[in-house]
Amino acid sequence: MRMSPVLAMASLTALVGSAALLAASPPPTPRAEPVVRTVFVTVTDRDGAAVPDLTPADFVVKEGGKEREVLKAAPATQKMRLAVMAEERLLGDGGVRNGLFEFMKRLQPTAEIAFIAIGLRNTTVVNYTTDLNAIVAGFNSLSMNPPPQTNLTEGILDISRAIEKERHERPVIVLVAISGGQAGGASANEVLNQLRQSGAGMFAGTITRPRTVQGAAGLADESNREQVIGDGAKQSGGRRIEVTATIAVGKGLQQVASDLSSQYVIQYALPDGVKPDRRLNVSLKRRGLTLRAPSLIPDR
Repeated sequence: MRMSPVLAMASLTALVGSAALLAASPPPTPRAEPVVRTVFVTVTDRDGAAVPDLTPADFVVKEGGKEREVLKAAPATQKMRLAVMAEERLLGDGGVRNGLFEFMKRLQPTAEIAFIAIGLRNTTVVNYTTDLNAIVAGFNSLSMNPPPQTNLTEGILDISRAIEKERHERPVIVLVAISGGQAGGASANEVLNQLRQSGAGMFAGTITRPRTVQGAAGLADESNREQVIGDGAKQSGGRRIEVTATIAVGKGLQQVASDLSSQYVIQYALPDGVKPDRRLNVSLKRRGLTLRAPSLIPDR
């Protein structure tokens, strides 16, 4: 059956019109991918031992007060980028030096380790390495009569800035310092905000000392220093361990090593179009376990 010229022309016109309409239509807007965020948390049992059998269903994650879908929860196997920092004035003490070395030796298989001495400015004794011999050489180079001055808050601020620039997957700061002590140039809020932006968990071993430290440069600003150490550890999901003598530093650092060996990596999703929030709350449904998780995270 032949189509009449009129019908043929009408069909052709309709076809051309449809093609033109399709060509003029804007391309479909690609669907936004959900934002996946990653945090590291520490989970231990009543004896301080690792808990290896948790699943996403065991965790509740809230960001900005809203519960988020947990996509992954697994023991952390990612290599750490570990910045070990100690006040220079402590490094003449054999108990502190031995404790630091044994701590780094234990974690060396699972971390790139840098060792930084905090004086009036930071001194990198050992840059990030997995080579135990390099760590030994760095320790052998330490002075047994270090200067008494220190600027702790500036030291933490500087390393936090460097870590933020690196954007490593699993950054960690471990600090050995004297409780209270000397004034620092950086405010507590400035240091804490920079620590948060770095994404590093901070673990601190602090040694109780009299409120006035011999050799301090100027007056003590203990509130600044104590706020940075205490709030920094808590907000970043780390831990502060207080000891009363330098000989106990090693034991405290071994507790930190156990914590770092008991971490989980948690990944959770934000719904399409939801802006990330810095406020975080992670909890466990299973009872009888201890959880340490960051309460403030980077804006990114």
